[in-house]
Amino acid sequence: MTTDAPAGERVTRAWSRIMEWLAEYAPPSYAALKPGASDDQITALEEALGVSVPEELSAMWRLSAGEDGVDGSGLMLGAWALMPLDAVMEVHQMQMRIQEENGQDEDSMVLWKPSWIPFCSFSPADTVHGLYLDGESGEVRKWTRFGEREREYESLPAYLELMAVSLEAPLAAAGPEKPGMMGGALVWGDPPNTEDKNQWAHHLGQASPRHPAKTLGAIREALPGDERAEFDQRRDALDLADSEAVTAFRDYWWERAVQVQEELENDVAAALGGNVMVSPGRKLAPEYEARLPPTIRHRPPSLDDIHTALRHESIRARFNQDLMNAIPPHYPALLLRWWDIARLLADPRGDRAVRAVINGRRASD
Repeated sequence: MTTDAPAGERVTRAWSRIMEWLAEYAPPSYAALKPGASDDQITALEEALGVSVPEELSAMWRLSAGEDGVDGSGLMLGAWALMPLDAVMEVHQMQMRIQEENGQDEDSMVLWKPSWIPFCSFSPADTVHGLYLDGESGEVRKWTRFGEREREYESLPAYLELMAVSLEAPLAAAGPEKPGMMGGALVWGDPPNTEDKNQWAHHLGQASPRHPAKTLGAIREALPGDERAEFDQRRDALDLADSEAVTAFRDYWWERAVQVQEELENDVAAALGGNVMVSPGRKLAPEYEARLPPTIRHRPPSLDDIHTALRHESIRARFNQDLMNAIPPHYPALLLRWWDIARLLADPRGDRAVRAVINGRRASD
């Protein structure tokens, strides 16, 4: 994980990754993000606060100036909401008034400083507790109406980078709060409410289906066997000198190949979503074999398959340790969990996120 880049650049990279993830996996949460703020809007906010906004906050707000929330919940790591700029101004001015009323002399308790700029709250409309950036130290701290001011994260870039990694590689990330889905929206942690808990689904970080390369050979390989004859027939009838016809043929069949792969991926996810009792490297039991669509009745991946697919020695070492500690009845869960991680590593974004985690741990050793 690169830490020597400017804070604003790190924030831009991390927040762009988060927005990309939201757009793909949690469209309702992505839609709740407000448009980015203009330079004039940030300047107006600085004038209202009476203090300069640190570059890392400006970088984030230029991409998303707050959120509307989904059912009143926030999308930020820790179940916080990204505050709109008018809420930022309201909270900052309110806290400064409280500080003035409390006193300005040396013996007075410091409840707020001008350089403390809030950016997250319990909900978009909440004003009683949340996260603020300490403009002097660069730390992210929590504020509450009870006067608590606790350090939560080393910096805003560190907070957003942790959030990005937790989304892209949730099985490799640490922390009690895990990303989940409720009604298609991102919700952090298992909800305490029983009714909501039944609707909450843990996001395991499965990578998107890997689409075939846009070459005729790769497209043909990805098609179902019973469609390849038609593909061959139309391909052989093509006039290779007609570039438009060749492009139209390739685009049509590539879209069909992508559709087939996505349908297969959905079928696999549905079939393996329950308690599929398998032994590594062996066929499914007959009662579970019958539940699988005919096109995906195959041997599940063996432990050797998974070990090979884990592309980092540090991850393989963790896998080997889990295998040594497991007892045979736990093998099915072990198999499915690590196969999810192996599939995640096949996606460049997931692989990048896992490498960031590994490099970050090495740097702290």
